[in-house]
Amino acid sequence: MQQICDFCGSVIMDTDAVCPHCGAANAHVMRVAAGLPRTIQELKDYAAKNHLPLEKMRFYIGKDFKEPKAFGIYEKNGIFTVYKNKADGTRAIRYQGKDEAYAVNELYQKMHSEIMKRKQQISEKKQTTGHHSHTDSSNSIAKAEKVLIPIVVGVNVLVVLLILVLIISGIVGAIKSPKRGYYTYDDQAYYYQSGTWYGYDESGWVPVTPDSGLTDSYKDYYDGSSYQNGNGYDDFKDSGYYHEDSKDNDDDDWGNDDDWDSGNDWDSGGTDWDSDW
Repeated sequence: MQQICDFCGSVIMDTDAVCPHCGAANAHVMRVAAGLPRTIQELKDYAAKNHLPLEKMRFYIGKDFKEPKAFGIYEKNGIFTVYKNKADGTRAIRYQGKDEAYAVNELYQKMHSEIMKRKQQISEKKQTTGHHSHTDSSNSIAKAEKVLIPIVVGVNVLVVLLILVLIISGIVGAIKSPKRGYYTYDDQAYYYQSGTWYGYDESGWVPVTPDSGLTDSYKDYYDGSSYQNGNGYDDFKDSGYYHEDSKDNDDDDWGNDDDWDSGNDWDSGGTDWDSDW
């Protein structure tokens, strides 16, 4: 979006940090993507909507928390401060100034980063558990075969085929499709909705048939359902392919499937508390 430079009157973009004509700072620069929280209250609401246990996460929104191991943001006398209290209790200031939207976005991005780390850990744990479950299932099937084979002998072949069809249909129906949203695989951006994959290139979003590495392990490459400005691609909602579909397995970046209030315990030990940020 275009605007006027306060100093020289030239037309500039709201994404320009400084005027390209006179070099003056753009006090109205747009640093936050549309749809993301821009105030401390909006960030609180965003966290509540996604069921984030802020105290377990050690994130303190609107508080000047003094104890070690904490991230936070607060306002005092019109100045917004984003901070990290390290493991030894020392404080690193990430941002301090009057731009609330910028300050909120700094903490939002850190929260998002921490969430994605935990989602990856849960995904790896599920894969490991799934491997053992598969082994146990194989053993159970082998035992069942010993019992069922004598019973099945003599049963009408059509009945057996019908049973197999029902079993296969149940397995296929249980397979969960990818979530609607953005994926990054092999440095390529993708979007999935309603059974179709889309890839992004110089012409925009187009339907594609992705590599099996993505389709077989799509959970490992999921970036989320929300558009993040600056990731090298356009918002898929602006493409001609986007549509609302209640059947899509759509959720937020932070995910109702990883509801931290419903059994997924947050481990703050996974955070690097010794770094400045």
